[in-house]
Amino acid sequence: MKNIQIILNAVLSKNIFEYILIDKDFKVVSTSDGIAMFLGTIPKEKEDVLEYLPELVGSEQEIQDIFKDRSLTYILETVYKNDYYINITIEHYDTNIALVLMHNISDITLSKQKLLQYSNESVLINTTLQKILDRQNALLFVTNNEEISFANQQFLEYFGVMRVEDLRRKNLRIYKHLDASLKSYDALFEQVNSKEEYVIINDDTFILQATMIESTHKLFTLTKVTNLSHEVYIDTLTGAYRKTYFNKQLEEMIKNKKEGVVVVIDIDDFKNVNDTYGHLIGDDVLKEFATLIKNNIRGNDVFARWGGEEFLLLLQGTTHDYAMLKIEEIRKVVNNYLFTTIGHMTSSFGVAWKEESDDVHSLLQRADKALYEAKTSGKNKVVFKKLEKVDK
Repeated sequence: MKNIQIILNAVLSKNIFEYILIDKDFKVVSTSDGIAMFLGTIPKEKEDVLEYLPELVGSEQEIQDIFKDRSLTYILETVYKNDYYINITIEHYDTNIALVLMHNISDITLSKQKLLQYSNESVLINTTLQKILDRQNALLFVTNNEEISFANQQFLEYFGVMRVEDLRRKNLRIYKHLDASLKSYDALFEQVNSKEEYVIINDDTFILQATMIESTHKLFTLTKVTNLSHEVYIDTLTGAYRKTYFNKQLEEMIKNKKEGVVVVIDIDDFKNVNDTYGHLIGDDVLKEFATLIKNNIRGNDVFARWGGEEFLLLLQGTTHDYAMLKIEEIRKVVNNYLFTTIGHMTSSFGVAWKEESDDVHSLLQRADKALYEAKTSGKNKVVFKKLEKVDK
């Protein structure tokens, strides 16, 4: 019985949220369509959010601090709104916008009461758990031994099947939508656990979350946020694309058999910047570096942040010679540039040309190896990594 309580709590804790985006003056920027569920109406743009959430009055300073420090979160638990019990969480979205999330927790108490009516675990799984899964607005599925063992009605309908067994016959592999190099749901869980990832399925954008249920089951939640599709592609610090978007564009290039190169870029000795000047100056350098790169590439080139001080560049529909000349030109631009606070910095570039046998993983891996060679052979240089031929 304890195990099933954990499963239910995990499912219910991932219930679909509604949201409001607010600015520093607590004015509404935009909302999700379903926000009226909790507020009775949809707030209009530039209206004061405190008129709809008076529970936040008195906490203005704590919320203001969130705009300055992305690590801060403000939480109000078990707020009664419009016949629902909700948790309100306010998080950093970017330096000018905060995200107010509202989670419906009304079902939790009722569901725990229903648990007492059952003594047989298998009966409980096949009745209560499935009913609760079906009541969620998000797409939910549970994996066990690398197979989808449970899925709610919304998930089944979205993928056009009637039963979980049909998903198996359809050979549906959600992890491939996040990263084509992933091989299993365990690998997907390791990548998503304790954070959120954005994934594109059938041109819809979802927030993907994962929760471990005991030691055998994993709960995955797909929350549709198509209305925020542009924003979720953008790294809020640098304004570059996120790796999710980069992967999608790279997959399209490979699928359509287009020519192109992948470049992995690293700012040399960036750790010294953080150690010497602090992380805020480090963030300024990252933003300045990203702007510098974006100002020196074509409009159809894809520039993304991989993480930390590493960036990705995809040059499509180009010749190998042009690409190498362009990347060397960018290296010189960085080398000759004086950053506002720290002055001179350099960067290293690892380059891989797309070959016929490449997939996303192999192409990125080859470019990353090229970057490693550039870093270990003196930095501030461009290294091109050829596809190694295997002797038969």
